[in-house]
Order: sequence, then structure tokens, then C-alpha cells
Amino acid sequence: MAKKVYFRDGVLEVNSDFVKARARSIQLSTLESVHLHRSLFLGTVAVCGGLMLFGLVFFDLLHLHEVILSLAIGGGLLWLSWNLGTFTVHSKLTGAKGWSVTWWMKPLKAMRSAVETALEDQARQRRSRKGGAVTHADNDDEEASGEAEA
Repeated sequence: MAKKVYFRDGVLEVNSDFVKARARSIQLSTLESVHLHRSLFLGTVAVCGGLMLFGLVFFDLLHLHEVILSLAIGGGLLWLSWNLGTFTVHSKLTGAKGWSVTWWMKPLKAMRSAVETALEDQARQRRSRKGGAVTHADNDDEEASGEAEA
């Protein structure tokens, strides 16, 4: 059976069997959960916000290019940290620690969506293979044998 590809962007891939990211891959059937968060952002807010605040507070003591530089560096790093995310995969094999990949947010959001879609498809296929309707074939056999005896 051919693998269905749900998502592919460079080194990131989600197909019907595996989730692949850079040099790591894990079977889709072993996944317990995926988590996407901006792990760098809070630390960057503290450092870069302080740098930007420093430039604004000491505006009268600094040269204009120093103020502009502190605002540009602080703002640029805040923008960069907002657009970087960490995609963490928790599985039965990796336990609570999981493994994570830090990359741009847009492809990671698409990857999380693809993993969720692939897991839903996998669960739907499992349900359809098992069937679901219960027949009363045993009762029919008993009735047929009871009629034959009479």
C-alpha cells in the first residue's frame, strides 16, 4: 500500500506511517500527543524588552543611532522569537520527555494539523476494519435446529 503524504516541507514530513523531522522519525501508530509552543518568546521578551526600554529611558543620554540600534535589535529579536516555534512529539516510545524540533511556526502549524489528520484517518481505518454491527447468527442457528427437530 502506498504511503499517503499529509505534509512535506523540506526536512519535515508526515505520512501515513511516520512523522519525520530532520534526522529523526517516529511511527505514527506510537504517537500519544503533539505539542506546539513558542519556547523562546518569553525569555526574549524579558531580554529584548529590557533592551528596548533601556534605549527609550536613557534617550537623553544616548546618541540617536544608539537608541535606534537598541530598538531595532530588540524589535527584530522579538519578531524572530515570535516566528520560531518548538514542535514536541510525545509517544509511547519516548515517554514524557518526547523529542522536539525548533523551526519556523508556519510549517510547524501545518505539520501539527497534518499529524492530527493522519491520526484521525488511522483511527477511522481501525474502526472500519473491526466492523461494528453485531449479528444474531447464533440465535438463527438455534432456531433452525429447533425447527428441524420439530
